[in-house]
Amino acid sequence: MKLYVVRHGQTIFNQLNKVQGWADTPLTKKGEKDGKMAGQRLKNVKFNAAYSSDTSRAIHTAEFVLAENNNPTPQLKFMPEWREYFFGSFEGGSNDIMWGAVADAFDVSEKTPDAIAKSIHDMTAIMNKIHEVDPQHIGETAADFWQRMSGALDHLKAKHQPNDNILIVTHGQLIGNLAQHYAHLNDAQRPRNGAVAVFDLDDSGLRVTHFNDLETNFI
Repeated sequence: MKLYVVRHGQTIFNQLNKVQGWADTPLTKKGEKDGKMAGQRLKNVKFNAAYSSDTSRAIHTAEFVLAENNNPTPQLKFMPEWREYFFGSFEGGSNDIMWGAVADAFDVSEKTPDAIAKSIHDMTAIMNKIHEVDPQHIGETAADFWQRMSGALDHLKAKHQPNDNILIVTHGQLIGNLAQHYAHLNDAQRPRNGAVAVFDLDDSGLRVTHFNDLETNFI
């Protein structure tokens, strides 16, 4: 089956450069436009099912995407399995503080998530390091996250047909993790708000055909 995976539109915390995993803030005006523009690029795709995480930013982005579609659209289903990675006690704080702590722990000079991903090439190690440097150690471990993702993908394979088109509106770290860990796109970075990734999912695994795409009009 083909998965059209969209990162939610810009939120208040995105605009303020704050950590936002399970924490949730509303879409900005730009975030609403991000959803509408993604919907315009996907308007000719006939979706057999539509999912989002259970965060308001993903739900509202999905609603904007589906509102643009030229085909009969399925009922949107919310699944906590498609939530962003849980950043623990870093939630709501500065991204610079969290990623700075992770970069220092890995001895990476540039203190950004993309630089860390490019240097380490191992999302399991990065998630475990976030958990390790979290002062309260309450975030997800990599094992927790991968178990959740495997369950979400198994759900799709059990519920849908091989030729189905599935819309999923979810989150940046999660999409990058899927691309790097499951689809072996080693240079995958966090996609931009409203960007589309396209994955082929079957019993042999997950393959990526588009990633961080803000230009393609899909058919």
